[in-house]
Amino acid sequence: MKKQWKRLLIAALTSSSVFAATWYWYQSSDQKFSRNGNEKPLAYVGNVVDDIQRRPASRLLWQLVNTGEPLYDGEAIRTSEKGEVRIQFTDSDRYLDLEPESLIVIKKSAGEISLDLMEGSLFVNAQEGAGTENGPGLVLNSENGKVDLSQASASLSKGSGGKLNIDVLEGRASMQGTDGQTQDLKSRDDVRIISPLPQKPIAMNAESLQPVIFQWEGFPAQTKVSLWAGPSRKKLQEFKVSEGGPSYLKAPLTFGRHYWKLVGTTPEGRIIETRVYRTDVMARYAPTVVFPTADAHITVAQTPAAVEFRWQKGDDTKQTTLEIWADANLQKKVSAKSFANEDSFTASNLAAGTYYWRMSSTYTDSATPLLGKIQKFTVSTEPEVKTPVALVPVNVDLHTPTTQYYVGQPQFGMDWKVDKSDQVALWRVKLLEEHAAPETAQSFDATTTQFTTTLAKPGRYIASVEALNKTGEVLGTKTSEPINVLPRPLLEAPTFIPREGELRAEMNGKTQLQWTALEGAQEYWLTIKKDGKELKKSRYRGPATSLKNLLPGEYEVEVSATDTYGRPGQTSAPRKLTVPDNSGLKAPTLKKIQVN
Repeated sequence: MKKQWKRLLIAALTSSSVFAATWYWYQSSDQKFSRNGNEKPLAYVGNVVDDIQRRPASRLLWQLVNTGEPLYDGEAIRTSEKGEVRIQFTDSDRYLDLEPESLIVIKKSAGEISLDLMEGSLFVNAQEGAGTENGPGLVLNSENGKVDLSQASASLSKGSGGKLNIDVLEGRASMQGTDGQTQDLKSRDDVRIISPLPQKPIAMNAESLQPVIFQWEGFPAQTKVSLWAGPSRKKLQEFKVSEGGPSYLKAPLTFGRHYWKLVGTTPEGRIIETRVYRTDVMARYAPTVVFPTADAHITVAQTPAAVEFRWQKGDDTKQTTLEIWADANLQKKVSAKSFANEDSFTASNLAAGTYYWRMSSTYTDSATPLLGKIQKFTVSTEPEVKTPVALVPVNVDLHTPTTQYYVGQPQFGMDWKVDKSDQVALWRVKLLEEHAAPETAQSFDATTTQFTTTLAKPGRYIASVEALNKTGEVLGTKTSEPINVLPRPLLEAPTFIPREGELRAEMNGKTQLQWTALEGAQEYWLTIKKDGKELKKSRYRGPATSLKNLLPGEYEVEVSATDTYGRPGQTSAPRKLTVPDNSGLKAPTLKKIQVN
């Protein structure tokens, strides 16, 4: 027994020394890497989807990467099966999109940034940064030489065989071979895609999804062309077939990301395939018009008059365009203005009459504008002649919790229901801090029965909702009770089950631990300590786990929870966990001994 304990002690000391040395080396290299603050990053991490990992040149372990983190010389980036990341280079507008199951290394050499695509696919958009003064070049290392992508937008992929495929979509790219000779890279595809443009997203009206038009040229006459599409490059299936007629087809793609290619079969049976492209179909909304409302009658003192247009645009709207015509056939255009950040415009010198107008938006990364509905309004010096109609009262029912929690920026939200929604043209929401002067209330216009806004500070607020008809008359109003806007508290500490007493492992050495489940918890962290030192910290999705391979002795266990916002909550009080040093197995019994 003493020899066994001696062996265990030697093994424990050896393992501890190796662990301590590894930990010291890892922390030292981490501090060295962190102290490298004078080094300028090569790029920054942009949009991140799913798990993305990085590995600095001086490290052995992979680490999770988040949006906004800098990337330095020699770092490797890899994506998971569903992971995607945009890498934005410094000193220019260049960026690259790394697709799922890809691995790339970013390096810096004399006057240029070099990329090593180890596996997977990526899209490089360097054309926008071509005019950047003193910007470093952008090259891709390959077996056949160095590819200059400083002035090109290109799609690149490398399969398991190691063959690199380069498709130059825009701009100019060149390759310098191992013999020093330089040649321009051009698309050698016989088939040219006209629409949709490769790697360019398509913005469509979220309320009216239309089929995507695929148009091409270059297939031989009478070729049967089929569209293969899927959620990834490896999962393409035949989706739509064009029977050798016109050089286009329409496919009802859903909102989201799609990979696709065209496959043609000639009358002789020859198969012609295009490269695999990526297209994002984005759901977008036309600008929400606040004034004038549809079929509005605007009475003015004299003509020509000025009419103010007000609208609400989306966060990623690049440009908003307002068009006004003086006829129903849209032939006599009165005004056409484009706006970048404005949300209102005053059209002047409008004579009496009926005008038709439309608002459209162009979104970031999309060149196709999203057109709104054609609406009309009338300008007159005489009030609109109407048959007196009694106002229809509207009952507003608020559905707003009296306590609202937020994480980060204080935020207020509310929604309501109405019994005669067809009578309401606009909602007016007023928000007032409790005990503040009524004239300090903030006023907001809404077109739906939901409202959300950010606040300057937490506190108690009172909100009211007014239902307005087309002429601006109030049909109904409702005022809320005082509403508390508070920071969302951290999760309380889970409690081990049973709540009291000693936690004890089974006789076979296994330990079943269970704790109370908390509402709003995304994951749980279990910490095991011995003599005040942390031995292990593990993450679990549920409120239970099974431990094994714990040496006999006494331990302390603690548990905490992390909420859906990633914030760690309170930690439970330490509980004693005992692992017995004897087994539940009985010793074997000799039944018969035969001696010759």
